[in-house]
Amino acid sequence: MSIPGSPRSVSSEGSGSPPALDPSTLALLDSHFAARAEEENLFNQLAANRVSNYVAGLSDNDSDGSATGSQKLSLSVTEFQQAFGEDWQLSQFWYNPSFAERLADLIHTLAPDTAVKVAFLCCPTAFVAFQHAKHHPGAALLEYDQRFAVLSPKQFVHYDLNEPDTFPEALQGQVDLAIADPPFLNEATNRKLSQTLRQILHPTRGRLLLLTSTQVQDVLNEVYNQAPLGPLYKTKIVVEHSQLQNDFACWGSWPEAANLGVEKQR
Repeated sequence: MSIPGSPRSVSSEGSGSPPALDPSTLALLDSHFAARAEEENLFNQLAANRVSNYVAGLSDNDSDGSATGSQKLSLSVTEFQQAFGEDWQLSQFWYNPSFAERLADLIHTLAPDTAVKVAFLCCPTAFVAFQHAKHHPGAALLEYDQRFAVLSPKQFVHYDLNEPDTFPEALQGQVDLAIADPPFLNEATNRKLSQTLRQILHPTRGRLLLLTSTQVQDVLNEVYNQAPLGPLYKTKIVVEHSQLQNDFACWGSWPEAANLGVEKQR
């Protein structure tokens, strides 16, 4: 891509060499573009494999949308991070692999039966780790970024926070456990997300795990204050990201959630 020259970059005599970037800056740029090229290549390979499997009749799910309990999502969290770059404009920050795996183990203890309906909202890393540990046919990923459809097309639900009432009818009041990570740390985002959660969670048995920054705790207490969304109890889970240093925590919507993470941290 050519960049138009600026009149200020040319001397009055029209002579001289254009300014050159520092070698260390050039090396950083080369590394960045190489990483992006590798990421795009891995994503394209993943998408191509999904298409090939579908054509060959070997899609992750059977024709009735079910899958065997022993089946796994072949993509690990590390491979996911290599193929799916974080889009910071969408406020995407992936959990680090070790934390995502511990979180997945914990969620499986909360949803040991494949009949339990689980929904992941705005937290694809958790979905990947959960499905990689053990396939759960009753799990759905609600996400705005349509790249994630290649992970598991039948379990992906395109979800726009600006349209909180738009979701499949099959989810209405049917979700037993929701795991959510609001992409933006403000009240408006949490109110939109809670509007969706209030509709998809089962009114009596529905439970919520919410992962977000501690800086919005006052907002959480105000927004998630009635069943099945709350009141919220802060867990012992230590949330860890790969490229984010903000102080995050995890809250659950049932009293026993306060003890979650006590034995899982290592």
